[in-house]
Amino acid sequence: MLYPQFAHRDCSHCLKWAYNDKPGAERYGEIEEFKGEPQRRHPKHLPLCQTKDGCPKGTPGGQNSLSDKNRQAYRHFRECKAVGQFPDDPIVRMNADLIQSVLDRVTEKQRVDELTLLTSIITR
Repeated sequence: MLYPQFAHRDCSHCLKWAYNDKPGAERYGEIEEFKGEPQRRHPKHLPLCQTKDGCPKGTPGGQNSLSDKNRQAYRHFRECKAVGQFPDDPIVRMNADLIQSVLDRVTEKQRVDELTLLTSIITR
């Protein structure tokens, strides 16, 4: 949710191919290309998971990603929200409450991050 450019990136693919992981870059989150061809990762060009900043998704051995079951629940939540209609079901209500709570926290974190950035720019 916070890093959609990493959500569908397979860790083994990321270890093999060079990705543009510079925030703000034109092709941020995409595979680096040279003359239209995808570039293999150079051994000296570490993937994010092996840098001091780390990867938002975690590491190949310890990924921070949704399970298939949770991904299905989230997809169902988005579909229901899109049409404005949720089934009258206690499990759906519980899942919707949990998911909305996470989305609210993500939105709040993004606001705080934006305000922090603006404050640092203004006080320079």
